[in-house]
Amino acid sequence: MKIRLLISLMIVLSFGATNMNVVSAQAQGQVPIHLKVNDHYVLYTYPASPFVDKKGRLLIPLQVAEDILGGKVSYNAANKTAAVDLLGRNVTATIGSPEISVNGESVTMDTVPIMVSNAMFLPVSILLKDTDAKMEWDSKRGLLKLRHDSFTESSVLMKFKGQDLAQVIDANAFDLISFDWDKKKDVLNIHATYKSGISPAFKQIDFNPMIVYSKGTYTVDPYSKPSSFHKVKITSHGHLVYTMNIDTIDADKDYVKYITSVARLIN
Repeated sequence: MKIRLLISLMIVLSFGATNMNVVSAQAQGQVPIHLKVNDHYVLYTYPASPFVDKKGRLLIPLQVAEDILGGKVSYNAANKTAAVDLLGRNVTATIGSPEISVNGESVTMDTVPIMVSNAMFLPVSILLKDTDAKMEWDSKRGLLKLRHDSFTESSVLMKFKGQDLAQVIDANAFDLISFDWDKKKDVLNIHATYKSGISPAFKQIDFNPMIVYSKGTYTVDPYSKPSSFHKVKITSHGHLVYTMNIDTIDADKDYVKYITSVARLIN
């Protein structure tokens, strides 16, 4: 199973054809972290997290291209077509069609955009191919890392600026490996591993989760404070868990759209 998942995700960044079993939006919830954008892990995306389709392509919600990557997105519900302007490229794609337009030129994919929970999902590779954005596949983690200076200027990640009041010792001290969110108890647990040689008990652990709601509001602590260290628990050597409460949200009025987090050691 691990080998099959590894093969599926390694080809996300290419257009080569392959035959894989369908991975549904529900099944992908077993691996809830799919993206790391610059220094931010994207832990949750409404209405569903990114997932690998039957062609082995990692599909992301259309709105992520704007909210997280900083592009401009429009969607025509009548003809089910979306246009994305990102990193100097215009990509136009239609639900159910392998034919896309890139800067006015026709390109054929080996997969198609689809609808999931009334949201369009499309391959991240078609948005970033032939750009100067860096894409790195972490085979150990099963994590796609995306990096470009402009991503930090996106509407969601910009919210973190101004909250970042700490002196950072190590911006990548931990690897966030999974999370679980008990919506009945309003409890979010973020699980992480930390580098060998680090003694987090003697330093300030800063996961700094930022909760972004559908109406544009958000919550984030400026930095970890001594009084909040009880939220971080070392479960075993090299493993820890961060626990926080998230208030219940009325899905018909406002809901959690993204959970992002850094993973740092700070002064």
